[in-house]
Amino acid sequence: MEKINLTFDATILANSISKNASRSGIFFTSYQIAKHLMSNSNINLSFFCSEKKQTSLRMIHDFQDIPVYPYVSIFDTWYVQMRTNKQIAKRNNKLVKKIFWHYLLFFTKLPFNICNFIIKKLCQKFKVESELFLSPMFSPINGQKSINSQKRYILLYDAIPLLYPEYYPQIKNGKYWLLDVVNCLKSDSSIHAFAISEQTKKDFLKFVPGLKSEQITVTPLACSDAFHPCSKEETLKSLEKYNLPTDKRYVFSLCSLEPRKNLIRAVKTFIEFIKKNKIEDMVFILGGGHWEDFIGKLDKEIEGLGEYKNKIIKAGYIDDEDLAPLYSGAEWFVYTSQYEGFGLPPLEAMACGCPVITSNNSSLPEVVGDAGIMIDWDSDEQHITAYEDYYFHPELRDENHKKGLERAKQFSWDKTVDLMIKEMMK
Repeated sequence: MEKINLTFDATILANSISKNASRSGIFFTSYQIAKHLMSNSNINLSFFCSEKKQTSLRMIHDFQDIPVYPYVSIFDTWYVQMRTNKQIAKRNNKLVKKIFWHYLLFFTKLPFNICNFIIKKLCQKFKVESELFLSPMFSPINGQKSINSQKRYILLYDAIPLLYPEYYPQIKNGKYWLLDVVNCLKSDSSIHAFAISEQTKKDFLKFVPGLKSEQITVTPLACSDAFHPCSKEETLKSLEKYNLPTDKRYVFSLCSLEPRKNLIRAVKTFIEFIKKNKIEDMVFILGGGHWEDFIGKLDKEIEGLGEYKNKIIKAGYIDDEDLAPLYSGAEWFVYTSQYEGFGLPPLEAMACGCPVITSNNSSLPEVVGDAGIMIDWDSDEQHITAYEDYYFHPELRDENHKKGLERAKQFSWDKTVDLMIKEMMK
């Protein structure tokens, strides 16, 4: 059987080389899909990213031998820099002189940049030919300028910015990457989409007029093999690494610290739970990066807890290798979001044998099934009851520990990528 030539937009991979909070769920999803495509015998894989990012991409060890096709983005870079400088000037008039010299430098270099651009285009007698083009995030139309492809595909995560624009001010300004994705789906019916859940598929069919059900294939996510039950010794080592208490039982939550994740309610109801039941042997550990404008609100809420504020511990960004031990050692995992496109952390927790509490909305029932406690995201009472159910009923924790392990086995990256390849080969 002849192999398919597939070009993969690696922009998000190249942008998230550093092991920090910039590595969102989209990065990990893109990484796993690229890794499994690379190992598939039916695919000849190549990457696509800007010339400036190629070096960064090579730093990911798994991808060092993959060919990379560059694209040129001279003017975009300068335009963004000029806009940024204008904004700075408005805030601080003292920078006007510096910006004058910046503009002068820009116009001095402009003829050279134009010539350089033209020369590169002339040297590229033909566009790169690739049968298929897959973008794990951005509009695939962006790659069409450099890549000739018969078919184009895109991965859809969620329509949350469209559902809750109040959390995404860029949406109101019309400057958000998801809007480009929506526009490309509106304008080109030949683009096929892979949705990470049935809920995501339903949402995009709602928000994109003319988009048909057969243009979207549901390809559920998975977690890596690194997520498995760990020993108490491994958990202790990870707790010590982040200066987390080793003499307390703990509840764990892992997500970007943003309003939609419902963390303030999860934290406050945890305090109500321990106050009501006079519990002294538990703390609540929050892991993950954050939105700057939200973290202040969270800090204010924690400060307002008075003598109980030390029961809430912000661990911050957690290295990949420490996630499984921290999941494994938790009494239970809390993820009661207002809305999710998939909800990868609950799946990771279940794969580590950690009992979960999640919301009963959006895509979360698709992930958790009957293997956890599911509640209304906006109910304080249900949060407290769920905490009590796990705390006072160890047999329930044990039951959901076993159910979670079995449930997690139903998801795998091999299945995800096989579904993609099956659609691509039609």
